Amino acid sequence: MTIRRGLIAGFMFLIAAGVSNAPAAEPLDRYLRSGRIDAALREFGDPDTDAERFSLAATQVLGALEDFAQGFNELGVRQDSPLSFLPFFRVVIPVADRVPGVKPSVATPAATAELFRSLRSSLRAATRTLEEIEGEDFGVEINLSQVRLDFDADGTAEADEQLLDSLAALIGNRRPPAPDAAPLVIRFDAADAIWLRGYTHFLSGVLDILLAYDWRPVWDQCAYTLFRVPAPDTELRRWMRHEPGPGMWVDLIAALHDMRLELNDEKAWPRARSGFEAMIADSRACWSRVQAETDNEKEWLPSASQTGPRGTTISQEQIDAWLAVLDELEAVSRGEKLLPHWRIRSGAGINVDRFINSPPPLDLVLWIQGSALIPYLEEGAVSDDSTWDRLTGPFGPGFLQFAIWSN
Repeated sequence: MTIRRGLIAGFMFLIAAGVSNAPAAEPLDRYLRSGRIDAALREFGDPDTDAERFSLAATQVLGALEDFAQGFNELGVRQDSPLSFLPFFRVVIPVADRVPGVKPSVATPAATAELFRSLRSSLRAATRTLEEIEGEDFGVEINLSQVRLDFDADGTAEADEQLLDSLAALIGNRRPPAPDAAPLVIRFDAADAIWLRGYTHFLSGVLDILLAYDWRPVWDQCAYTLFRVPAPDTELRRWMRHEPGPGMWVDLIAALHDMRLELNDEKAWPRARSGFEAMIADSRACWSRVQAETDNEKEWLPSASQTGPRGTTISQEQIDAWLAVLDELEAVSRGEKLLPHWRIRSGAGINVDRFINSPPPLDLVLWIQGSALIPYLEEGAVSDDSTWDRLTGPFGPGFLQFAIWSN
């Protein structure tokens, strides 16, 4: 009996020694600087702490962006596409030849829609991960200046495949950082986890709306302006002269003319609103947590007493104004305030709640002209220009950048 107990104790000692000598997990930053997204997903795939949960969620989001970019490059997205100004396509860094000698795949409406569905699915997975964070503070340090993604799917995240380049394009800043710019090192904490969750809610909601409509009329007019080998291709291309000129832009105008899209999923708008309202709630919770912080350590979103990326500061007036913006957006979403239209008289506007609960087909021209929106017009308090001038005044011309940054 004594020998048996001794053997059991010996085995337990060996097991404990093996556990204690197991190599520690690499910090998330090391994975991201070398573009090893798949390895990071494996490393943090079964998280035990909030720091590990945040690391997993951040990797899920970055992996989703990488897969999205790779998918469009595999479908032969054009480097000279005039549609590169659209937000989701700004995330993609196009490459002329993904692998030398390998032609791009044929781009179809189904394959394109699948990329958007896959992106939405990955974002929702990140949302679920972030919802498991228990709320205790933590710190995950990441050098954003060094994060790489394998945009072109050649198996290696090169030095010219920086995440910051893609994000700068997303907000319309295509200027490269100064050569002597300090590294952008952020210590992401519990407040930033709420911030990221808000963004996953928002992006999923936008994708819900995009995927709810049949975009085939637009595809038939201008798919070739985005893809090198679209199928079906624009019928007119069989007869076109292939020489420089305004043809692409003319075809985009034709696509706008044909933007009369049938709604395939009537529940998409209510689902998207739920996501947008969850984003608003997360933004409030995030700023509440930010303002309760007492440290000032490599902040992403700073309070009025902290400094943000590269010395950025935010005033208390701006924080209060942003919270008022959230209140206004929520009131419009719920139909408590009306959305203005450029040709509808003062004191009347669009009831967004009624629009969402009974959405029409997307007819861009008639939406702009106004007649398609008649069923949703009513009199009442309007979220008008004077309201927004007051709300955005503390930000000056930088309100849009603040909104993109702060969520």
